[in-house]
Amino acid sequence: MVTVYSGWWVDGEERGVENQWQAHPMQRKAGEPLVIEEVFVAPRQPHEVRIRIICTSLCHSDITFWKLKEPPAIYPRIFGHKALGYMSMYMLQVLMFRHSCDATLTLNDISITHKIVESVGENVDEVAEGDVVLPTFLPDCGECTDCSSMKSNLCTKFPFKVSPYMPRYLESRFTDLNGEALHHFLFVSSFSQYTVVDVACIVKIDPVIPPNRACLLSCGVSTGFDAAWRTANVEPGSTVVIFWVRCNWPGEGARACGASRIIRVDLNPDKLELGNGGDGTERVECQVPSITIEEDMHEERSTDGDANTINEESPAKTKASWSELPKELLSKIANLLDLIDLLSFRGVCNEWRKASSIASAEIQIHRRPIPLWSKISCIKSRLASHLQARFNFLPVPLLAKIDKPDFPSQEVDYHAAAFLAPPTSPDCMEGERALCSVFTAMEAKESSKTQGKPIRCKAAVCRQAGDPLVIEEVIVAPPRPREVRIRVICTSLCHSDITFWKLQVPPGICPRILGHEAIGIVESVGENVDEVAEGDVVLPTFLPDCGECTDCKSKKSNLCSQFPFQVSPCMLRYQESRFTDLNGEVLHHFLFVSSFSQYTVVDIANITKVDPAIPPNRACLLSCGVSTGVGAAWKKASVEPGSTVAIFGLGAIGLAVAEGARLCGATRIIGVDINPGKFELGKKFGVTDFVNSARCGDKSVSQVIKEMTDGGADYCFECVGMASLVDEAFACCRKGWGKTVVLGVDKPGSMLSLSSFEVLHSGKSLMGSLFGGLKAKTDIPVLLKRYMDKELQLDEFVTHEVKFEEINEAFNLLLEGKSLRCVIWMDK
Repeated sequence: MVTVYSGWWVDGEERGVENQWQAHPMQRKAGEPLVIEEVFVAPRQPHEVRIRIICTSLCHSDITFWKLKEPPAIYPRIFGHKALGYMSMYMLQVLMFRHSCDATLTLNDISITHKIVESVGENVDEVAEGDVVLPTFLPDCGECTDCSSMKSNLCTKFPFKVSPYMPRYLESRFTDLNGEALHHFLFVSSFSQYTVVDVACIVKIDPVIPPNRACLLSCGVSTGFDAAWRTANVEPGSTVVIFWVRCNWPGEGARACGASRIIRVDLNPDKLELGNGGDGTERVECQVPSITIEEDMHEERSTDGDANTINEESPAKTKASWSELPKELLSKIANLLDLIDLLSFRGVCNEWRKASSIASAEIQIHRRPIPLWSKISCIKSRLASHLQARFNFLPVPLLAKIDKPDFPSQEVDYHAAAFLAPPTSPDCMEGERALCSVFTAMEAKESSKTQGKPIRCKAAVCRQAGDPLVIEEVIVAPPRPREVRIRVICTSLCHSDITFWKLQVPPGICPRILGHEAIGIVESVGENVDEVAEGDVVLPTFLPDCGECTDCKSKKSNLCSQFPFQVSPCMLRYQESRFTDLNGEVLHHFLFVSSFSQYTVVDIANITKVDPAIPPNRACLLSCGVSTGVGAAWKKASVEPGSTVAIFGLGAIGLAVAEGARLCGATRIIGVDINPGKFELGKKFGVTDFVNSARCGDKSVSQVIKEMTDGGADYCFECVGMASLVDEAFACCRKGWGKTVVLGVDKPGSMLSLSSFEVLHSGKSLMGSLFGGLKAKTDIPVLLKRYMDKELQLDEFVTHEVKFEEINEAFNLLLEGKSLRCVIWMDK
């Protein structure tokens, strides 16, 4: 084997004949030294270019496939690939310009005396004989949808594959002197003095670029640099962490993007000095004796949610649980920075798998009680409401007091008449203001009797997992500092309540008061509460929004780092309950809300003040489900106008996704469900096509959708909570730019199984979405306004309404699939 890392110079005299008879390093058997022998290089076919190699560089991918003994390994083969990692052709030229003009780089002037393009086939206009070119393993035809788009670098006309042939003709251009075919590698085979490459894999470059530098850009350097530049979109002033330092190109890319802090982590202290060229890099040596890293294998990686983007580095497998390693690493990194802005692993794209890994390796992603979306993680591969409701529903304060015997009847008559006036009339608006003033004062007067004291009220308690809820009297303690006690007006039943109601193992716990979609009135507040006051109408939400931490201040995350989301049985700050039964037994909280109680205590970080004119049985829907679906399309996926969307599961969440996609301007919304009746319902929310997953015959759902959309949907949403559906959603997502968003909650311990090869080479994104990426305090008011402006549909989600005493009937309706959202009135 000829071991050359950068700049392997090939000598020889050019021959302008049909077949080139030259000496070439060739592999006859896996793992054995390459054999330099003479071979024939056939003339180019149409759309092909025969080139003379000046120099080539050795990539770890060559090593990986050199070792392989199983497909896609094949012998005999000529290795070498002048390959571009995750950049389209024009980006390569931009990068080369930046490279050649960088004053910090010292490059030797090397005159190129050899012509690169030896000859061209028919229909080749991009290059001519004598042009200097870089062959790349990733085709760029310039004609297909993907190559014409700025969102993808994966050619759909010539999909990437580890093929032993030419991309158009499925045949080889190499034979040995005995006439035996010699297989190609990655459409390039640069370990040959001459090679034939398709014009889709050719980039014409400036001949003044030193060849022993230019060749580096055809794979590894471009891959690492671009992981920071194009894939992660590193922002100026950000912090980057690079795990496993094979070279410093991600650091170089981060530096060029303006990152202010670059941290490199490796088990080998010698590697920490690699590429130390004044890029501001800090180095962390992490030695974990109990964990052994085995090259060329892959295992799950987990993070603690500090990173916005996760880019995997070189494949590795730990004998111990991989989750132990990041804890060790992050504990050390925590001493260097307050918060990791970007956790950037150098790309898997330039680390090829063994054949067994390519064929069968799976990325195992644990789906905890709140799965992928609880981490807002993103696995990104790199290769290379309307106003008429006012006539139907009285405002929240009126509903709260209408049955009170001491309610002033004359004021009821006056304000009710004003409320039935035309919605834009002065009488109506004045009536609303008067109502709010009257009832806020009354609420404050009543709360003064209970402020600072325990309240005895009714709650629906889950005593045993799966058993009907028991309505009983409970004691609700007064709020502590930074807490708010609210009177619940109405609450709606979410499928998450059903999931945890059934759960018999942690984080399931009994006795517990479930419920987390609600609206209420502030009864009293604890110390240091300035955002709301007694009598205010509020929505409690399960996701904290403290407004103080780095994440809550950032537009890039809705996950509070001061109060990380968890399925806790306690209050947010104090790890204790505010509920007890009449025997003094502690009753556990649920998702920081517990709205299946007439009164509840919620942390101020989980409270959003809303307009009291919003009908309560509509506003409560935005506490969780509808916001989650609409937000997933609006905020998390950023659905673009004219795009195609596929939604797996047309329950309330899935229909909310459809509503969000409709508002974003999607032109095609495909609903997938086993219930054909959901299609007619879905049409109300913008669903244009329907796939019955139970009637796809021999085809998978993903195959059907790919055929419907000519390659896959731009955005896919999994809204059921089944690992297999996540796999299908990811499979039917369009290569190059497709996004798959996970919203469904699966049972604890469920895992995803994704082909590592597919993740690596598809260019797709898989991400989780907690609460749709919304920030409750700022985004919920926006959605409520859109409802009042008749843009956002909420009325259609409410299919049933019941009294508090009928709460178990609400459970039955949802379990039987008869309900989207059932509103439960606490005092109706």
